[in-house]
Amino acid sequence: MKQTGEMTRTGEKPHFLGVRHVGLAAKDPASLAVFYRDVMGMRIVRQAPSDSPLGAIAFVARHPEEEDHDLVFVSNTTSAHTAFRVASLADLLAFYRRIKEQGVTIKHCLNHVVELAFYFEDPEGHLIEIYWATGLKRVPEIYAEAIDLELSEEQLCREVDRLAAHFTDHPSH
Repeated sequence: MKQTGEMTRTGEKPHFLGVRHVGLAAKDPASLAVFYRDVMGMRIVRQAPSDSPLGAIAFVARHPEEEDHDLVFVSNTTSAHTAFRVASLADLLAFYRRIKEQGVTIKHCLNHVVELAFYFEDPEGHLIEIYWATGLKRVPEIYAEAIDLELSEEQLCREVDRLAAHFTDHPSH
């Protein structure tokens, strides 16, 4: 896993890199991904069928070697979101603390192996994801496991490594 970067000093605003992907509601995520592949020249990097726990999902990217995905098409409209990438794990944890201190309810915190993320809604109900890319390669399936962002950076990195090893040891997942 790549280095987490410098610690964000207490009181300093966390550094984020901006919007890095958007999750759009789609009636048929697989067909929409084909459109973006054929018309926009993007690559389909991962898909899940409609009977998956999160419903049908398709991930597409223009340069998947640089960013895991640019767009996510979701059949479950409650999963539509805007994702902001932070520069380091320290920044992710600083944002997490800042959002909680503002009194905003965190909906969930997830270990996606390729990223650690937390989700909350803005005042109008738009879902926002703040994530840190772990530097690990894409996993062969859509994966999300709850994670406690109150853990130390070292513990969080161990959790990412544990799941990464699982996917390496069990490539059929």
